[in-house]
Amino acid sequence: MSYLSPDAEPPLTGKGSKLGPKMRLFVEEYLIDLVASKAVLRAGYKTNNPTKLGTQLLNHPLVKREINKHVDARSERMALSADYVIQKLMNIVEDTESGNPSAALRGLELLGKHLGLYRDRQEISGPDGEAIRMEQKVKQDVSDFKSRLARLAPSGGAGTVVEFPDGQGDTGT
Repeated sequence: MSYLSPDAEPPLTGKGSKLGPKMRLFVEEYLIDLVASKAVLRAGYKTNNPTKLGTQLLNHPLVKREINKHVDARSERMALSADYVIQKLMNIVEDTESGNPSAALRGLELLGKHLGLYRDRQEISGPDGEAIRMEQKVKQDVSDFKSRLARLAPSGGAGTVVEFPDGQGDTGT
């Protein structure tokens, strides 16, 4: 695969101006299910990392142009647009004679999402999604550290152990 940067314009004639047979097959396979890694394998590429190669192919200007051309043609054939979908949803919601409240509710939900009435929440977590367990581990480490200090203090010689302030004005004395 010849490399072109994603924002580069491919040449109009000569080498690099047309998709090769494998790239063309990749585009056809990608349009089946829109999964690049599977399309790489079905197109016959030999690679240990089909996801990486799929990403590279999707970023190739010739492949992008070909995929966009096919998607646009499909949209024209299907006469599908955002306005069409929204109008159909509104028809479902407004059709009270159908007696299907779940369809009306789902239509309202999708229309609300389109209008941005709902915010999808994303949970942010620590390594391997274990934010709570990490917090508990820190608390356990602090407790272990305190107990080790308490054991070391009596063997350190004369003097008394001074408590650390608890952050609320208490000096511990």
